[in-house]
Amino acid sequence: MSSSILTTCVALVALASNSVAQVVPTHSGLVYATLGSQDLKLDLYLPAGGTAPSPVFLYIHGGGWSGGSRFPIPGPAELALQQGFAVAALDYRLTSQAALFAPFQVTFPAQIHDVKGAVRWLRANAATYGLDPARFVSFGTSAGGHLSALLATSGGVAALEGDVGGNLAFSSAVQAAADFFGPTDLLHMDDDVTTPPGSTIVHEDPSSPESKLVGWDQPGQGLGDIKVHLADPTPPYPALVQLVTDANPITWVDAGDPPMFIGHGTHDVSVAVNQSTKLSAALFAHGVAHDYRAVPGAGHGLGGPIDSVVVAFASAALNSTSAPVVGTDFCFGDGSAKPCPCGNVSQSGARLGCRHSAIVGANLNAVGVASVSSDSLLLRGDSLPNGNVLFFQGLAPTGGGTGLLFGDGLLCIGSSIERLGAKTNVQGWSSYPQVGNPSVSAKGGASAGQTLYYQVWFRDVTTHCTPAQHNLTNAVAITWLP
Repeated sequence: MSSSILTTCVALVALASNSVAQVVPTHSGLVYATLGSQDLKLDLYLPAGGTAPSPVFLYIHGGGWSGGSRFPIPGPAELALQQGFAVAALDYRLTSQAALFAPFQVTFPAQIHDVKGAVRWLRANAATYGLDPARFVSFGTSAGGHLSALLATSGGVAALEGDVGGNLAFSSAVQAAADFFGPTDLLHMDDDVTTPPGSTIVHEDPSSPESKLVGWDQPGQGLGDIKVHLADPTPPYPALVQLVTDANPITWVDAGDPPMFIGHGTHDVSVAVNQSTKLSAALFAHGVAHDYRAVPGAGHGLGGPIDSVVVAFASAALNSTSAPVVGTDFCFGDGSAKPCPCGNVSQSGARLGCRHSAIVGANLNAVGVASVSSDSLLLRGDSLPNGNVLFFQGLAPTGGGTGLLFGDGLLCIGSSIERLGAKTNVQGWSSYPQVGNPSVSAKGGASAGQTLYYQVWFRDVTTHCTPAQHNLTNAVAITWLP
């Protein structure tokens, strides 16, 4: 190694060492439950100079349900702490800890029982630590993301509540949730892998984290074996199928779920990005407000600007007095002509839509400043198949725009829409405007104070549809400022 390279490496190591100073908990190792002789603990970080009672940012660590630690807290939790949240980081039973917790089980639903027990404990002790029991948001990465999403969607599900730690008079519900690249549909994780990027894990194998989670991890077992025996009435298969179904966050989605933020890298080789797309589609189908960001090129780990986005989402979701922000999602389309800027779906019971609508009906992000005088708004469609064309469209304002009557626009918006532009999807996303195109407000004819709808229209090139059945992603409503 040359001296110049060595010097550079040393400098980078020094820089990394200086940048990883860990935030210290205000209260460390608080016991929220005891199973036999083994304690389950959490660390509590209270904001400096915050005004009590503080909203709570619950951090659930990842590690394939078999490893990981509540310490240190990640970037989003640190940002939340800086912005006035109390942060609670918790332990939960791991599948590698059977000997430690015996005779208590360490397979599912142990993990979600523990998480809900921690939420109840925090509410029961809210006055002691200056916490606001009405403002809880959960956040997790990977396996922790799975548990965060499951916590949000399974409110009121008795089988997943448990009695860990007691405090059963207190609610285990959260008012918002965030899931970074967590599994959502365990039996179909291998089915959701695309190449590229491929996968480093065979999820149906007995040795997979998911097989260990449900306790079917011996030779000849695994999720693949459960999948083969989905309709087998012979024990233990009915119970195993039910267990895996219960573990899926998408199983429990309904209209009463809290707002959710979803983040996932398009090049994740541990959990396919389609797992998050499925969760987004399920939330859209039930009209649950959420924001889904598929980050182009990112792998099994996120950071940087998205950390600020998730904390901003949490703050807005917990503040009922907040005005709608740019990029607010609306209801999911049902194929009717009612004025609802949404996407068509081909799930059971829907009247219209193509077969891929459910898995590509992800989202339309609006990023930037929605101002007519200084328009920096970017429309971006996420998590759509590569090689297909996205058509960016907007509601033609009264007395302006071309008012082209596209069938898909009539189905979704219920009025005339204007074609803003088209772009071939690359690496999971496309955006408008492109270089050389006019701004969104200029092309759409926006004026100050006017609310316009924008959408992405997508046609699957492998599944041709009639004009009344074009696929659509979600849409947004933008109120333009002076």
